[in-house]
Amino acid sequence: MKRIVMILFLLPLAACEPMAPAQPPPVVTPSQASYLPGTTVRPENEPTNSAVDAAMMWAERYNAAITERDAALDQARRAEHGHAEADKKVLELQRALEQSLRELADANKTLLVLQADLDKWKSDVLGFRAEIRDAMAAELDALRQIMKVLGGELADSPATEPDDESDEDQP
Repeated sequence: MKRIVMILFLLPLAACEPMAPAQPPPVVTPSQASYLPGTTVRPENEPTNSAVDAAMMWAERYNAAITERDAALDQARRAEHGHAEADKKVLELQRALEQSLRELADANKTLLVLQADLDKWKSDVLGFRAEIRDAMAAELDALRQIMKVLGGELADSPATEPDDESDEDQP
């Protein structure tokens, strides 16, 4: 096992080419990089950051970024959940609307049938009223004839038939 690990570590080293001898860095003239002298100088009262300070700063930034990401993910989950609930509510309301429209159409049909039945009933009642008047007039006429036969005296009465035309016009 140790041999395999050693081979794995030495294999990349064996494939590398030997490094060329170090050359001195190129000389930069002030005209080429006039900004360099200003960037390397630090004020004496500013402390220099150590590697530990830089690592701590980056760790804090990483934690802040993770916290922001988690908050954004939570907000996205809540929004997705709200969207799903809104979709369910929309479907439920659409079903209720369709049911209400069906019930309204049925109620309208029933109302039309009832209106036709009511109109027929009114005409039947008015016709029945006229029949009753005619029957009452016939009954009165029969009673007069009976009175005549029995020898009763009849006072002069108005016309034997009542005025049907004025009553039929009224509801």
